[in-house]
Amino acid sequence: MSGGVEGIRARLERLDAAARAVRRRLEVRIRIEGRELTLYRAGSREGRDWFGLFGRDLLITALLNLRDGALVRDALRFVDGTLGVRFDPRTGEEPGRGLHEFDDVEMRGASTRYNACDVSPLFLVTAARYAAATDDTAFLAEISDGLGAAADYVLRHVEGGLFREDPAICGASRYALRATYWKDSHLPGREDPAYPVTYTLVQAQAVAALRAAAEISELLPEGTIPKPPLIDRAGRAARRLLEDLWDPALDYPVVAVDRRGAMVARSSDALHMLFYLEPDDLDEDRLAAIARGAEVLATPFGYRTYARGQDDYDPHAYHLGAIWPFEQAIIAVGAASHGLTSVRDVALRVIDGLERLGFHELFYWDEGSELEGGTAVEGQGCDLQLWSLAVPEALLSLVGSG
Repeated sequence: MSGGVEGIRARLERLDAAARAVRRRLEVRIRIEGRELTLYRAGSREGRDWFGLFGRDLLITALLNLRDGALVRDALRFVDGTLGVRFDPRTGEEPGRGLHEFDDVEMRGASTRYNACDVSPLFLVTAARYAAATDDTAFLAEISDGLGAAADYVLRHVEGGLFREDPAICGASRYALRATYWKDSHLPGREDPAYPVTYTLVQAQAVAALRAAAEISELLPEGTIPKPPLIDRAGRAARRLLEDLWDPALDYPVVAVDRRGAMVARSSDALHMLFYLEPDDLDEDRLAAIARGAEVLATPFGYRTYARGQDDYDPHAYHLGAIWPFEQAIIAVGAASHGLTSVRDVALRVIDGLERLGFHELFYWDEGSELEGGTAVEGQGCDLQLWSLAVPEALLSLVGSG
């Protein structure tokens, strides 16, 4: 770990203090299901609100900052209070499906409100990891109905071990957004998936969600969480990830598989998914292949989302070339859990970007673009992004653990 552990810790402590000082700019208080919640908007630009409340952003921020109990509990309460209860083709709503965007934003003749297939798995994972990290198992009873509904949702989407996303379930032919996991702006080689689609990263999140549901089921009253063999289903889902979502020619996980076939590319999703998988899910050869294949994603500021030279690559593309600070924390923690220290160390380069630019939504960096005195890197998107603010605390927890 270049710079030494103590030096890195000191830099992160300074960044964490700065993040905590400005996070209140995103704070909002609202009432959901009769509960007063303190939440945080996803981002602001030049002092103005830019993004509102997003289920995914709140949960990922909570996952990265599990020791911030008030933040975690209110993020979970928000998702619990906004889970889908019916089938709606306009919004993408399904029973137990987590909210994407609290505001009703229209695109392509539909609403983005429930355009997220990953929020329900993240809800289960966050609840289980929070309870394990804090021993606050009593809190789970407060959101038990929502946890049960989210588990039902995940089980409904896992068919034969694969998590399948399909707007037909809610009565639609497509969603307002072109993809319904965190990289929701554009998929390589697709305008829209040829549904049903399985996203590799969401498959890994579903594996973690099934395991989380099994853990939660032991802490809640009998019948709260459905009790099929959840651990067995998680194991099968982990195996299907390697059997169906790994390209043998590239020796690397694909981005997704739909009716048109596999979306084969070197993407940060392969690194990101390590955060949700257990060490036994991947053997040494697979881990080495991921680390080797991801070398083309490495930059001086962490891993970019998509590799140079591939179809649709652009170093200034939102999800097909940019560098996202929050993802570096996810990658660093996941890589460390699987013993990939070289991957962890590349992800830790985000510290330099945060020190230079602050808590931007994303960074742009182009090979060969140099400025006198250093490498040219730009902060783009929101200049204050919620899950970027979560990075220092997440990395402090990692560095503190060795």
